[in-house]
Amino acid sequence: MKARKKQDEALARWLAIPGRLRRAVHGLTKARLDERLDTEHLSVRETVHHLVEANLVASNIIIAALADSGSKYDWTWVNPGGSWMKKLGYDRAPVAPAIATLSALSRHFAAILAVIPDGLQRTIQLNDAPGAPRYTKTVRQILDDEAGHADEHLATLPRRRAATRRARR
Repeated sequence: MKARKKQDEALARWLAIPGRLRRAVHGLTKARLDERLDTEHLSVRETVHHLVEANLVASNIIIAALADSGSKYDWTWVNPGGSWMKKLGYDRAPVAPAIATLSALSRHFAAILAVIPDGLQRTIQLNDAPGAPRYTKTVRQILDDEAGHADEHLATLPRRRAATRRARR
């Protein structure tokens, strides 16, 4: 029972990401979406697109795990740095369609997981660089990792806004 509660918590945290993104951008002007503290930090707009992209990639990994538990997935092509994000237009693209996509994707996966009793326990073998050793993750761990990833990025946004306001004074 305790393991099931933990699994449901991971899924719930993952399902909350789109709402958290909506709240983070609510009422922000275009200029505010594009503010950054310095060249090392993502803007709010870029943060939204980065998190949506991370969850799109994670959803493909989850599909592989659900379809063939224990299979291998090569995600070494992902390189979400500054030039990658610039090529994809994350510094200019509107955020509403990205958040809507993640919201629909999250609901879709919740529905799929609801009909696969052991879905959260299914596994995938990953490697983080070409030729690197593989390691195993469960679907639950992937969801939990993505929720934690969102926590890290979204936790910086209020501080950024407050620091930007102070800098303007």
